[in-house]
Amino acid sequence: MDVDEIKATITKALTERSALPPYEDLCALHQDLVRHIEALTPLAAKRVDRLWRGSVEWYQKRRRLDTVPHEVGRGLGPGLQSAAWHVKSLGYTLRFLLENADLAGTGEDAH
Repeated sequence: MDVDEIKATITKALTERSALPPYEDLCALHQDLVRHIEALTPLAAKRVDRLWRGSVEWYQKRRRLDTVPHEVGRGLGPGLQSAAWHVKSLGYTLRFLLENADLAGTGEDAH
């Protein structure tokens, strides 16, 4: 996996803008986000499941992981504002997955 490409996608999704980008740009970014999210979700789930089950950390991360399929399945919606908001939300989700898949180079131990 290209971590730099994933980080660049996150940056694009979370960049504050004074004007909304064209819907076509949001569609392309959405496709990139979904592709990365689908690749990282199993890795993050594996790492989270190594945590002590029942701990607050495990519960919070597991709950977040369980919402990913629903969030991805929602799609962009018809409006520019909702599409921009959804892309930003997926950017935060991708960042969470990258951090918890331990591909970001954090070196943190999940035990």
